[in-house]
Amino acid sequence: MYVLLAELKIQPDKIEAFGCLIDRQAKDSGEREKDCHQFDVCQHETDPRVFLLYELYSDKAAFDQHMKMPYTTQFFAEANPMIAERNIRGFKRRYPMDK
Repeated sequence: MYVLLAELKIQPDKIEAFGCLIDRQAKDSGEREKDCHQFDVCQHETDPRVFLLYELYSDKAAFDQHMKMPYTTQFFAEANPMIAERNIRGFKRRYPMDK
């Protein structure tokens, strides 16, 4: 399994708009991609500008395919101007062990 962690800081006047975009992106990814097993959207409890995404895919190739989906490219076209800072990290999941 491949895990993506993304911490995004959003421009203060774009928090609500970004929230709508990322919620739609998570829903689309989870419903349309058989290899997207989880797409959690979290928002910092004291700093609403900070979002944390936890995404779980069958493998890195599935994540790469996710990035090519039309709704993903549309999401980035709309969301990129709203993002002030980003920290993106990919991981191979160790446990529970993949079968």
